[in-house]
Amino acid sequence: MAKLDVVGCLPSKLLGLQRDMLEKWSGPDGELWVERIALTLQGKNPLEAVVKGPAWADEVVAQARRKLKKFFGRLQVDPVPGVWTPEFLENAAKYNMHPVYFIDLVLAKDWSLKNYTKQESWLYEKIREGKISADAVTLKRRWCLADFSVGVDYTDGSQVFPNDPWAPIIEKLRRDLRVIGKYDNTPCGSRFAITPKEWDDVVLAYMASALRVTRAQTCLERAGEFNFIGNVYDPNRGRFNMWEWFRDPFGGSDRLYGGYRRYGGLAGVGCVSSDDRYDGIAGRPLVSF
Repeated sequence: MAKLDVVGCLPSKLLGLQRDMLEKWSGPDGELWVERIALTLQGKNPLEAVVKGPAWADEVVAQARRKLKKFFGRLQVDPVPGVWTPEFLENAAKYNMHPVYFIDLVLAKDWSLKNYTKQESWLYEKIREGKISADAVTLKRRWCLADFSVGVDYTDGSQVFPNDPWAPIIEKLRRDLRVIGKYDNTPCGSRFAITPKEWDDVVLAYMASALRVTRAQTCLERAGEFNFIGNVYDPNRGRFNMWEWFRDPFGGSDRLYGGYRRYGGLAGVGCVSSDDRYDGIAGRPLVSF
């Protein structure tokens, strides 16, 4: 990583703070902290400048490490995938898709962590009964791109995510190609009223193409992934009166869904028929690397 001579950029009263922080927070995180301070004092946007500069990959890793530290302490975070470039991430950001790092972790029924919102006991009861795979609450260590689009409260089925960058693609699939359905009051660009089969067979493939990844990398989130992202990375998850489809099947033809604020938010999870169209359930792509 190219190092910035920050000593010449910092006023003398901050030099002591700089040295204290580097001693307390050694390694790439400490160096990046000082670099951001120096860029701020120069009147530059520190995150934009660092991410677009030679240390961008270290900054992405440092951001993930800081998020994870809140719950799990200091953890080793793998380097970003080799296929990632600033240009690749800038394209993903146009669709509100941003890096998240998963650790190896089973969100078991008896697992607890301070200030972490676990999913309700119903989920674990159905796993014990064999109706849901344990994969639903099993996280695998890897980098992903997750959808940070802000949700919306359910009204009458006509609700849409605010400024949703996926709306033009969904509208094209509905209005022009006519490969996904809707209800009369469903806006053509809305993520709602799309069946899980339509997500799997059509929508995710077009999203993958826009993100320049493969369809095999692109899925709906599992229940545990949604929960983990909401706890660690995205504070908007579970904050709205709306449901979100999960990748996990339930029993035969049903599918898991969850996230409705009034029914538990990050803890809430249930199942409904995957063959039906629901105007209160949306979905989010997750891209694995």
